[in-house]
Amino acid sequence: MENTFTGFLPFLASNPSVIVTGALVPLAAGVAWVLFRYYNGPSYRHGSVGVKTQQALRRYVLFESTHGKPDSVLQAFKEYAIKDHAMKMLLFTVEKDHFLEVVAKQRYPRTTLVLGTQCGYSAIRLLQLLPPDGMLYAVEQDESMAESAEEMILVAGFKNNRFKLLCQHPVDAIRDLKSQFGVKKVDFVLMDQCDRYVEALLAMAEVGILHPGSLILANNTDHPTSEDFRTYIKGADGYRIVDACKGLLKMEYVPSE
Repeated sequence: MENTFTGFLPFLASNPSVIVTGALVPLAAGVAWVLFRYYNGPSYRHGSVGVKTQQALRRYVLFESTHGKPDSVLQAFKEYAIKDHAMKMLLFTVEKDHFLEVVAKQRYPRTTLVLGTQCGYSAIRLLQLLPPDGMLYAVEQDESMAESAEEMILVAGFKNNRFKLLCQHPVDAIRDLKSQFGVKKVDFVLMDQCDRYVEALLAMAEVGILHPGSLILANNTDHPTSEDFRTYIKGADGYRIVDACKGLLKMEYVPSE
């Protein structure tokens, strides 16, 4: 973004007639539109990566991992993330990864929902931990990211009968789980898209797919964009905070009778 805007100053200096003719108005409107798209578009969310990074990651995993081996694919993710900070932000740290494994094994969920699948790392990790008859529903609104995630999951060796990737708004996906896929309850939820946690919780309560004992992991709850979520949870009924690990919050659904 810096290169885009610093270029305007020399342009105006060399073209003073721009101000006189009133062309500055549409120019300012154009700048405003770029800013709006940058801050509100699909790529502006905590931990997101651009299309070029996604494509580079896909190439690296395809060439450097052993296909059909989840651990090898996850290792390729980590290797690539060493040289790409944006990619590194999408992956779980060693502590978070262990925390996720402990929680998943604790519940041994048959039906799992991932909101904010992003590059597919967490989906692959959870698929490793599900029972043989377990099903994972992965939601990712960004189309290019969803395509990358689905490819990575397949490269890791998981068949389509083990997971379903939904490229749509999280709230729409939650509603479709029951109406289109016949999901009556979800045992485990991983939320990795901190600007929509409250929306997701309200939608799951509305649809009724949570049941007493359902576990919910909310990632990056220590990030500034999750402030509304922290405020909501403090006063919300039906959720009990159980544990946390570096911003990865574990909650249990305990509806009042």
